[in-house]
Amino acid sequence: MFPNAVRLQPEVGVPGSRASMNPISVISRLAQTPVNVAAFVWPGTDTDNQVTNAGTGKPLGFAVRDESGIIPNYLQEYSMQVPQGFPVQVAQRGEFFASSAANVASLGQKVYANYGDGTLSFATSGAPSTNANITASTTSGSNVLTVSANTGANIQVGQPISGAGIPAGTYISALGTGTGGAGTYTMSQNASATGAGVTVTATLNVETPFVVERGGAAGSVIKISSWSDLA
Repeated sequence: MFPNAVRLQPEVGVPGSRASMNPISVISRLAQTPVNVAAFVWPGTDTDNQVTNAGTGKPLGFAVRDESGIIPNYLQEYSMQVPQGFPVQVAQRGEFFASSAANVASLGQKVYANYGDGTLSFATSGAPSTNANITASTTSGSNVLTVSANTGANIQVGQPISGAGIPAGTYISALGTGTGGAGTYTMSQNASATGAGVTVTATLNVETPFVVERGGAAGSVIKISSWSDLA
């Protein structure tokens, strides 16, 4: 295997790896579907044993690099994915390297987990990302949300939603004909009113116990910690 790039300085670490020798708290689960490491996970269908990279509410933890690597594809150089049915080590406490793929990470910011894929983003506490560019219709007593337009981020399973006729605490529980934009989606609760042209707001991510301890530009390797007093 020959290198295809040369760096003047090594990276500070590999996303998903421990970033210090401070105590960690890790639980073991199985991948219900292929799970990406260095991303957050939620309980799967078997809540006591399985995890996935998508969910609603608080994530179970951060999937870490603590297993032998598996490279399933011919000539693939590396993989950060755990195949279905294989063990996943889920960190609930500790200090780890991660990737700031979504946006710039600054020292002291809280780490947020995307409901749809477990990827990380960063902001001040109590400031999750939202998409208020969804136009939809509802029918009283029905759990079907019919989206006619979405000019913001993709609608994904697990995202909490709000709007006229949508009860508090409702989230997207399944995709219908929609795959992120216009189409139908299943809500976790029935609509309380019938409406057309309803402006719906979706919450895209959820705050986690982790804090940025070493920031960086988008795409760089950063350090996150659940032990920090910075937040």
